[in-house]
Amino acid sequence: MQIIPKVRLLMMGSYAQSFMQRLESIKNGLIKDGLTNCRMTKDFSTPSRMLNEPEKLYSLRKSEYWIRQADVLFFIFFFGTDNGSIGLELSTTLGQTPGNAWRTLLAYQENVPSLIEGYGIRFQPEISVIPFSDDIDLQKQATGNVVRLLGRLYSAVSTRPDGEWECSSVWAR
Repeated sequence: MQIIPKVRLLMMGSYAQSFMQRLESIKNGLIKDGLTNCRMTKDFSTPSRMLNEPEKLYSLRKSEYWIRQADVLFFIFFFGTDNGSIGLELSTTLGQTPGNAWRTLLAYQENVPSLIEGYGIRFQPEISVIPFSDDIDLQKQATGNVVRLLGRLYSAVSTRPDGEWECSSVWAR
Protein backbone atom coordinates (compact mmCIF):
# COMPACT_ATOMS: atom_id res chain seq x y z
CA MET A 1 0.00 0.00 0.00
CA GLN A 2 3.03 2.29 0.03
CA ILE A 3 2.42 3.13 -3.61
CA ILE A 4 -1.06 4.61 -3.07
CA PRO A 5 0.34 8.11 -2.40
CA LYS A 6 2.19 7.92 -5.74
CA VAL A 7 -0.89 7.09 -7.83
CA ARG A 8 -1.88 10.06 -9.98
CA LEU A 9 -5.67 10.32 -9.79
CA LEU A 10 -7.27 12.92 -12.06
CA MET A 11 -10.84 13.84 -11.09
CA MET A 12 -13.20 15.23 -13.70
CA GLY A 13 -16.66 16.59 -13.01
CA SER A 14 -18.87 19.62 -13.42
CA TYR A 15 -17.08 22.86 -12.57
CA ALA A 16 -20.43 24.63 -12.15
CA GLN A 17 -20.18 26.77 -9.04
CA SER A 18 -22.82 24.80 -7.14
CA PHE A 19 -20.93 21.52 -7.73
CA MET A 20 -17.34 22.70 -7.30
CA GLN A 21 -17.63 22.51 -3.50
CA ARG A 22 -18.71 18.86 -3.79
CA LEU A 23 -15.79 18.05 -6.08
CA GLU A 24 -13.35 19.72 -3.68
CA SER A 25 -14.85 17.83 -0.73
CA ILE A 26 -14.58 14.48 -2.55
CA LYS A 27 -11.00 15.28 -3.59
CA ASN A 28 -10.06 16.19 -0.02
CA GLY A 29 -11.64 12.98 1.25
CA LEU A 30 -9.64 10.91 -1.24
CA ILE A 31 -6.48 12.72 -0.16
CA LYS A 32 -7.28 11.85 3.47
CA ASP A 33 -7.72 8.23 2.34
CA GLY A 34 -4.08 8.28 1.18
CA LEU A 35 -4.56 9.27 -2.48
CA THR A 36 -2.44 12.37 -1.97
CA ASN A 37 -1.92 12.81 -5.72
CA CYS A 38 -5.63 13.39 -6.38
CA ARG A 39 -6.08 16.47 -8.58
CA MET A 40 -8.41 18.28 -10.96
CA THR A 41 -7.09 20.05 -14.04
CA LYS A 42 -7.75 23.41 -12.37
CA ASP A 43 -5.10 22.49 -9.78
CA PHE A 44 -2.32 22.60 -12.36
CA SER A 45 -0.52 25.64 -13.73
CA THR A 46 0.84 23.79 -16.76
CA PRO A 47 0.66 23.65 -19.64
CA SER A 48 0.89 27.40 -19.98
CA ARG A 49 -1.75 29.35 -21.82
CA MET A 50 -0.48 30.55 -25.18
CA LEU A 51 -0.64 34.19 -26.23
CA ASN A 52 -4.13 35.03 -27.55
CA GLU A 53 -5.37 31.48 -26.88
CA PRO A 54 -9.10 31.52 -26.12
CA GLU A 55 -9.91 30.32 -22.58
CA LYS A 56 -12.09 27.46 -23.79
CA LEU A 57 -9.41 26.15 -26.17
CA TYR A 58 -6.85 26.39 -23.37
CA SER A 59 -9.13 24.44 -21.01
CA LEU A 60 -9.54 21.70 -23.63
CA ARG A 61 -5.79 21.48 -24.29
CA LYS A 62 -5.01 21.44 -20.57
CA SER A 63 -7.54 18.68 -19.94
CA GLU A 64 -6.19 16.55 -22.80
CA TYR A 65 -2.65 17.02 -21.48
CA TRP A 66 -3.40 15.92 -17.90
CA ILE A 67 -5.53 12.97 -19.03
CA ARG A 68 -2.37 11.59 -20.66
CA GLN A 69 -0.32 12.17 -17.48
CA ALA A 70 -2.71 10.52 -15.00
CA ASP A 71 -2.61 6.92 -13.80
CA VAL A 72 -6.32 6.76 -12.96
CA LEU A 73 -9.06 8.83 -14.61
CA PHE A 74 -12.05 9.51 -12.37
CA PHE A 75 -15.16 10.84 -14.15
CA ILE A 76 -18.02 12.00 -11.91
CA PHE A 77 -21.46 12.71 -13.36
CA PHE A 78 -23.66 14.56 -10.89
CA PHE A 79 -27.44 14.73 -11.21
CA GLY A 80 -28.81 18.21 -11.82
CA THR A 81 -25.94 19.88 -13.67
CA ASP A 82 -24.60 20.20 -17.19
CA ASN A 83 -22.22 17.27 -17.68
CA GLY A 84 -21.45 18.07 -21.33
CA SER A 85 -17.77 18.85 -20.82
CA ILE A 86 -17.09 15.74 -18.76
CA GLY A 87 -19.01 13.66 -21.31
CA LEU A 88 -16.68 14.97 -24.01
CA GLU A 89 -13.64 14.16 -21.85
CA LEU A 90 -14.93 10.63 -21.27
CA SER A 91 -15.66 10.15 -24.97
CA THR A 92 -12.20 11.35 -25.92
CA THR A 93 -10.54 9.19 -23.25
CA LEU A 94 -12.31 5.99 -24.21
CA GLY A 95 -12.88 6.53 -27.91
CA GLN A 96 -9.63 8.04 -29.12
CA THR A 97 -7.05 6.55 -26.81
CA PRO A 98 -7.06 2.74 -26.82
CA GLY A 99 -6.19 1.08 -23.54
CA ASN A 100 -7.63 3.71 -21.20
CA ALA A 101 -10.72 1.79 -20.09
CA TRP A 102 -8.93 -0.31 -17.44
CA ARG A 103 -7.75 2.83 -15.64
CA THR A 104 -11.08 4.67 -15.84
CA LEU A 105 -13.55 5.11 -12.99
CA LEU A 106 -17.02 6.14 -14.22
CA ALA A 107 -19.24 7.39 -11.41
CA TYR A 108 -22.81 8.59 -11.72
CA GLN A 109 -25.89 9.31 -9.71
CA GLU A 110 -29.45 8.58 -10.78
CA ASN A 111 -30.73 9.66 -14.19
CA VAL A 112 -27.36 9.49 -15.92
CA PRO A 113 -27.63 10.20 -19.66
CA SER A 114 -28.12 6.96 -21.58
CA LEU A 115 -25.00 7.51 -23.72
CA ILE A 116 -22.84 7.78 -20.60
CA GLU A 117 -24.37 4.64 -19.16
CA GLY A 118 -23.78 3.06 -22.58
CA TYR A 119 -20.05 3.77 -22.29
CA GLY A 120 -20.06 1.96 -18.96
CA ILE A 121 -21.74 -1.05 -20.57
CA ARG A 122 -19.57 -1.03 -23.70
CA PHE A 123 -16.28 -1.00 -21.82
CA GLN A 124 -17.16 -3.44 -19.03
CA PRO A 125 -15.51 -5.31 -17.42
CA GLU A 126 -12.43 -3.13 -18.00
CA ILE A 127 -14.01 0.14 -16.88
CA SER A 128 -14.96 0.55 -13.22
CA VAL A 129 -18.58 1.72 -13.02
CA ILE A 130 -19.55 3.35 -9.74
CA PRO A 131 -23.24 4.11 -9.25
CA PHE A 132 -23.40 6.18 -6.06
CA SER A 133 -26.03 7.49 -3.70
CA ASP A 134 -24.03 10.18 -1.90
CA ASP A 135 -20.56 11.68 -1.89
CA ILE A 136 -19.26 9.57 1.01
CA ASP A 137 -20.36 6.41 -0.80
CA LEU A 138 -18.62 7.68 -3.94
CA GLN A 139 -15.38 8.41 -2.08
CA LYS A 140 -15.28 4.94 -0.49
CA GLN A 141 -15.99 3.18 -3.78
CA ALA A 142 -13.38 5.26 -5.62
CA THR A 143 -10.70 4.44 -3.04
CA GLY A 144 -11.56 0.73 -3.25
CA ASN A 145 -11.37 0.76 -7.04
CA VAL A 146 -7.96 2.46 -7.01
CA VAL A 147 -6.69 -0.19 -4.58
CA ARG A 148 -8.01 -2.85 -7.00
CA LEU A 149 -5.92 -1.27 -9.80
CA LEU A 150 -2.65 -1.25 -7.84
CA GLY A 151 -1.41 -4.53 -9.32
CA ARG A 152 -1.58 -3.12 -12.85
CA LEU A 153 -0.08 0.21 -11.78
CA TYR A 154 2.72 -1.18 -9.62
CA SER A 155 5.61 -1.17 -12.11
CA ALA A 156 4.94 2.40 -13.27
CA VAL A 157 4.15 3.83 -9.86
CA SER A 158 6.51 2.03 -7.46
CA THR A 159 9.70 3.55 -8.85
CA ARG A 160 8.27 7.04 -9.28
CA PRO A 161 9.98 9.68 -7.14
CA ASP A 162 7.88 11.46 -4.55
CA GLY A 163 6.62 14.85 -5.60
CA GLU A 164 6.95 14.58 -9.37
CA TRP A 165 3.17 15.02 -9.96
CA GLU A 166 3.07 17.91 -7.53
CA CYS A 167 5.87 19.86 -9.22
CA SER A 168 3.37 21.10 -11.83
CA SER A 169 0.53 21.60 -9.38
CA VAL A 170 -0.57 24.88 -7.85
CA TRP A 171 -2.29 22.90 -5.10
CA ALA A 172 -0.50 22.86 -1.77
CA ARG A 173 -0.85 20.41 1.10
